[in-house]
Amino acid sequence: MSEQVSVSVDDAHVERIDEVAERCRAAGMDVHYVLAAVGMITGSIESGDVRTALGALPGVAAVEQQHTFRLPPPSSPIQ
Repeated sequence: MSEQVSVSVDDAHVERIDEVAERCRAAGMDVHYVLAAVGMITGSIESGDVRTALGALPGVAAVEQQHTFRLPPPSSPIQ
């Protein structure tokens, strides 16, 4: 099962975020979005080993799991 992650790019590499995204792809991340304005790369990975590899890449400040929250529909009795 794949895991959704966000990669924070360190300040020294923000201007070269596309290079960091390529390194993430090479490490096994399926890159969905490169958000240059905020220094983030989002995507999915298949294992914790890939998360560890991403964290060791030059230019990566942090790798965090994305969390999804779903609210019940407005007509639901529980709000």
